[in-house]
Amino acid sequence: MNFLVIDGNSFLFRAFYGIKLLTAKDGHYTNAIFGFMNIFLSLIEQTNPEAVAVAFDTDKPTFRHNMFDGYKAGRKKMPPELAEQIEPLKKILRAYGCTIIECPGFEADDILGTLSHAYKDGKCYVATGDRDSLQIVSDNVSVLLTTTKLGKTHTVEYTPAVLLEEYGLTPSEMIELKALQGDNSDNIPGVAGIGPKTAGELIKKYKSIEAIYENIDALEATASVKNKLVVGKENAFLSKTLGTINLSAPIETDVSAYLLKEQDKEELKNQLAYHEMFKL
Repeated sequence: MNFLVIDGNSFLFRAFYGIKLLTAKDGHYTNAIFGFMNIFLSLIEQTNPEAVAVAFDTDKPTFRHNMFDGYKAGRKKMPPELAEQIEPLKKILRAYGCTIIECPGFEADDILGTLSHAYKDGKCYVATGDRDSLQIVSDNVSVLLTTTKLGKTHTVEYTPAVLLEEYGLTPSEMIELKALQGDNSDNIPGVAGIGPKTAGELIKKYKSIEAIYENIDALEATASVKNKLVVGKENAFLSKTLGTINLSAPIETDVSAYLLKEQDKEELKNQLAYHEMFKL
């Protein structure tokens, strides 16, 4: 059985910023809903799932915020034009038969990781626009990474083999990579002065930051790189913790809870008509 797990926040933001502001005749905004539903229907067609979970962040601080005050600091507040589209989108998804899932204290990424890690009876597709999820790829978990270039949406299915071909790394080594290079979008510090190229070379050779620091004196690197690693050791281990997706979020993991329900066709029709999405 195919299980599709969708990063709701990722696609909602991607749709909102990827499509110019659209409104219905009464003035309410619809561009994020429209863009999301186009991506959603494409994913349904591509994966033909029997179970679908759409994960969303909550507005509560997560365990990462509690661990590091600077986590995601500097991110702009959600525009009200986007915020007003969230609940209407959830209504449409529920009418379609999907299960919406949130977990206060955890991020949508943790929900994706927990559900995909627990599912062993078939193929799990994790759909997202965030490369963070590449760390959860496995033999039965594919990450469908969606990107937009020149106004066109592209989806690449990442398996362990594709990940190895593109990055030269295993899924777990993607965590180690972030520990060194950090992540500006989440304000994860990494090691100051260590960029993607140096980080990638180090992880390919030593496999983990633990092995790097255990061999720091004999490390095959320049004196400058060694010094940066020594100075940034605390941040490296903090960044690894912050960048690791939690695989045991306190949520229901039995796939039967996420089986597609019978569509409420009348509600679906009414909702889409209200947003003037007559083609959909």
